[in-house]
Amino acid sequence: MATRRVVITGLGILAPNGNGKDAYWDALVNGISGIKRIASFDPSPFSTQIAGEVKGFDPSDYLDPKYIKRTARFVHFGIATSKMAIADADINLNKENRDRCGVCFGTTIGAENDIYEQQYRRYLESGPAAVRRLTAPELTPHVATGYICSELKITGPNSTMSSGCSTGLEVVNWGFKMIKRGEVDMAIIGCSDTPIFPFPLSALCSLGILSKRNEAPEKASRPYDKDRDGMVLSEGGASVIMEELNHAQDRGANIYAEIASYASTAEGQDVVQADVTGNALVSALEQALIAGKIRPEEVDYICAHGNAMPSYDVAETNAFKAFFGNHAYAIPVSSVKSMTGQSFAAGGGFQVVATSLCLKHGFVTPTINLDTPDPLCDLDYVPHHARRFSVGTALINSHSVGGTHAVLVLKKYS
Repeated sequence: MATRRVVITGLGILAPNGNGKDAYWDALVNGISGIKRIASFDPSPFSTQIAGEVKGFDPSDYLDPKYIKRTARFVHFGIATSKMAIADADINLNKENRDRCGVCFGTTIGAENDIYEQQYRRYLESGPAAVRRLTAPELTPHVATGYICSELKITGPNSTMSSGCSTGLEVVNWGFKMIKRGEVDMAIIGCSDTPIFPFPLSALCSLGILSKRNEAPEKASRPYDKDRDGMVLSEGGASVIMEELNHAQDRGANIYAEIASYASTAEGQDVVQADVTGNALVSALEQALIAGKIRPEEVDYICAHGNAMPSYDVAETNAFKAFFGNHAYAIPVSSVKSMTGQSFAAGGGFQVVATSLCLKHGFVTPTINLDTPDPLCDLDYVPHHARRFSVGTALINSHSVGGTHAVLVLKKYS
């Protein structure tokens, strides 16, 4: 069987700095942060009082109101971004074989906040009979995938993934493999997380990994900056439509990018602390480029994890220098988290959407707030302003709790 090529043809996104691909892209290239003081509850008791909340989103624009109250916010984001991506891809699903369409969605926290906490409170206050009848299915992480299949009448293979902050890249690899193997011709791939609730904020404050720049929220997420003091929590969702190349061409699809390869590795050390040598990321970079038959010097841009946690930023920098050698200093590297914050599973999706648009438009997005670079982070991290740059091959990397490193390679379609 001839090699099946896989391309991205549709984008959907809900991010703290923009809803929809156009608003999101405009915010990225103009260096606009979505980090504000938390508005969904009173953050005064917390040491960190800022986050990246999705603003101006109405789930009734995408979901029957009768389902909204019983479903979690992460499900709302999943359904909405999937429908956005379908619309952006200009796909008429009535003309598609829905048995040949796959769905894979990812989340880190799922419904543990809004559904679990709400119903557990009812249980504690009023006993078992007070728990809502449909709580059980709504608690499962797979419920988002189920709703997407139900809403879009998709009947093909489907799955749910949870790999921490690497989830957004893992789900793309699921679609990539399914299409390459010929099991499906197209896939709806996405991820979402909604961690901005009192208890998870308490847990992260206790862990001590969040920025405390409460008086200057937009300046708080500072990847690679000497004065960074931790990551900024955020929420959101992102979806992409992936298709086999001939399938996309036959319907005249707009192609954003081609997927070249993927790899992941683990540090095998501490669950929380990052290995600053970056050795596991070096291994993932090597495996991804070998799988894609790409030479290191062919990489034009890196959309990096860049979460502003000191050891993580240093580990990334060390890995890039170890793997690429002198070429590392010639590669523009940037972090969208400087504008979006850290949204766990959705973070990888934010990167995939951003990088697809970079390849399409010929710009690389900036790392804002990089005022005084950390001497240990001495690569070209594209400070402050977007840069016009012809990108042919782009690399995306993510790091997850437990020491997981994931690398996805996208190429400009030609």
